[in-house]
Amino acid sequence: MRTPLPSTRDAALLATLLMALGLTPFAYGEEKAPPDWKASATTQRFPGGAFVVPNWRFASGPHVRNAFRDVVAEARPATVRVQSDDRDVALGGIVGAEGWILTKASGVQGQLVCVLADGREFEARLVDANRDYNLALLKIDAEQLPTLTITDATAPQVGSWIATVGLEPEPLGVGVVSARPRQIPHQAGILGVQLDEVVDRPVIVRVFPDTPAARAGLLVNDRIVSIEGQPTPDREALIRAVRRFNPGDRVEVEVKRGEETLRLLAILSGNVPGRQPNRNDFQNQLGGRLSERRFGFPDAIQHDTVLRPEDCGGPIVNLDGEVVGFNVARSGRTETYAIASASLSKLIAELMPGDSPPQATPTATGEPSEPVGSP
Repeated sequence: MRTPLPSTRDAALLATLLMALGLTPFAYGEEKAPPDWKASATTQRFPGGAFVVPNWRFASGPHVRNAFRDVVAEARPATVRVQSDDRDVALGGIVGAEGWILTKASGVQGQLVCVLADGREFEARLVDANRDYNLALLKIDAEQLPTLTITDATAPQVGSWIATVGLEPEPLGVGVVSARPRQIPHQAGILGVQLDEVVDRPVIVRVFPDTPAARAGLLVNDRIVSIEGQPTPDREALIRAVRRFNPGDRVEVEVKRGEETLRLLAILSGNVPGRQPNRNDFQNQLGGRLSERRFGFPDAIQHDTVLRPEDCGGPIVNLDGEVVGFNVARSGRTETYAIASASLSKLIAELMPGDSPPQATPTATGEPSEPVGSP
């Protein structure tokens, strides 16, 4: 059973952060800058002259993240890295001791491997997914794994600190909750084709390069029969069907190519072919890549942690180390969305097969099991 942190926790953590940021005259241990810190520094100009802030003092720097080691210590053993075809695509969290793993759904395809915090690797299979929340349940062949404790009661307050748990002793990032759980508006997905305007049937006359349609293998003269099983007998029906989905959603496109019927998979985009990004989109992407699927969530927490899209999918914790949600998308320069624990507990129950045991809720202290097979 976890020992509660002392009542002076917040004051001590704040003092540590201030020292890490260089805002007090006290030294942070034997603080040393990386050898190349000048090359990775940001220069700000003030009336008194230039003021150089080395990047290693930022919120994502090692000193700040090191202050949160104890905060993520309990959840870290139950956090995993998800790889698809030898490429990192997401983080995940163990929600059942028999190898049940929750992660974000976008990018989870192909040959899946889960890397545990202790370094072991397991082949994984996709069991089920919830498109609305962009979450998926994976299964690996393992037993007695450490698990995350997810309850309905824990809700982060606006302005409170949260940490994104990774596989290392330090969190991947820390941030502050900036908005209560709310609905994130839907945005229409784009396939990237031009349709024949003479015939009413959805016949492709042009496939735009570097679009979902091109990557899925759609060709000129293909007739699109359905999208995710929904018939598309005419152009308007196809447009409506595609717009139902968000950018980043993976959809099955059934096409008629001559006498042959094909089923192709396309990951929809939010970019109109040939159109330059607007100013807001351009500014949002200055800090790095954004998640393709970052729209249309029934409810999500917003926080300002800066993460890579492949670092979403795993747990976030509060200063008591309690799991308060799972990251699902980086949506802006300093905007990341997470699904709150209250929604997660219901989703896990829905995704679990009917004959599976209920979600385990012990702390992350299970005995390791031997891997079955190799990636």
